[in-house]
Amino acid sequence: TYQQILQATGNFNDGDLIKQGHSGDLFRGILEGGIPVVIKRIDLHSTKNEAYMLELDFFSKVSHARLAPFLGHCLESENDKFLVYKYMPNGDLSSSLYRKTNSEDDSLKSLDWITRLKIAIGAAEGLSYLHHECTPPFVHRDVQASSILLDDKFEVRLGSLSEVCAQEGDTHQNMITRLLRLPQTSEQGASGSPTTCAYDVYCFGKVLLELVTGKLGISASSDATMKDWLEGILPYISIYDKELVTNIVDPSLIIDEDLLEEVWAMAIVARSCLNPKPSRRPLMRYILKALENPLKVVREEHTSSARLRTTSSRGSWNAALFGSWRHSSSDVAAIPAAATQKVEGGSSFKQSGTTGSQGSGQNAGGDHSSSTRRQSKEIFPEPSDGQDVERHNED
Repeated sequence: TYQQILQATGNFNDGDLIKQGHSGDLFRGILEGGIPVVIKRIDLHSTKNEAYMLELDFFSKVSHARLAPFLGHCLESENDKFLVYKYMPNGDLSSSLYRKTNSEDDSLKSLDWITRLKIAIGAAEGLSYLHHECTPPFVHRDVQASSILLDDKFEVRLGSLSEVCAQEGDTHQNMITRLLRLPQTSEQGASGSPTTCAYDVYCFGKVLLELVTGKLGISASSDATMKDWLEGILPYISIYDKELVTNIVDPSLIIDEDLLEEVWAMAIVARSCLNPKPSRRPLMRYILKALENPLKVVREEHTSSARLRTTSSRGSWNAALFGSWRHSSSDVAAIPAAATQKVEGGSSFKQSGTTGSQGSGQNAGGDHSSSTRRQSKEIFPEPSDGQDVERHNED
């Protein structure tokens, strides 16, 4: 009820404000029984009346462990509407990648590599569900570090779901949904149309680069802001030379040779996602498989250029990923400086100082995924040679 909402938030005390979002303000709250929640207050004076109804409609159609747990809603107030979600103790990726070790100084600790890979896999699972298990496919449209929520074990729940819409297609309802939501994210550049799954893939590539490089704010930056930075970074990601990637890896990460190969693999996946041609980006289900099998990405493929030339792009998830890679590799310039020089991020991105990566998230352990989730191979079997890689209006 409205009274329960007011009581849970202390009458929307400013001290409980988490952030002001374009679809509503988020407040911490405690329900009766001590249940911590996040309450989104939607001001109907500044938000389209239909916006919150679309979010409610979305949650009535989907259910997945990788989506932010939706607990309920309150529509009693005439001027404000409220959506209630389960509270995520570790906030979101943008605030957890680096965090203060204590309140007495400004030193920061970063997430260790095992936790970063776990987060990437969890986010890919959520997006793969939206793209491949929903009919019609749903496009998240707001994939960035701040929309990747983290529970107490650093398991991922996708948030910022107010922008979700059905992929460009065929129904009258889809068109109404896009007309209601499109003005907020109508800018197009290298990422392509924001109402296709390929747009999510591009944005996810930026999240992966943020995990690899430690450059805060990459995933929230526009195509125009990213352009120069990407031109300097992408040439250091090569399937043929692992050592190149060490020039762009987050210096706070403490990694051995095996973990470096995982970092290298994630960088390769990121670059495939960032192909400027939407139809040449890998599907999210193939991205998920690659992140679940990072060593297979680099150990089986980078030394076998002949096989890359002869393998059909319809033969396996590896081929689908590397078919995209071959195209994207020809779209970037040569390395602009000697490989021994560390690449610095553009001025648009803030690089925080760190004291090492053993701190936050290290207890998440080596299990890269939730114990209850299904492996992607159980959902998406390997495609046969005769299968075509699906594409729907993404060029």
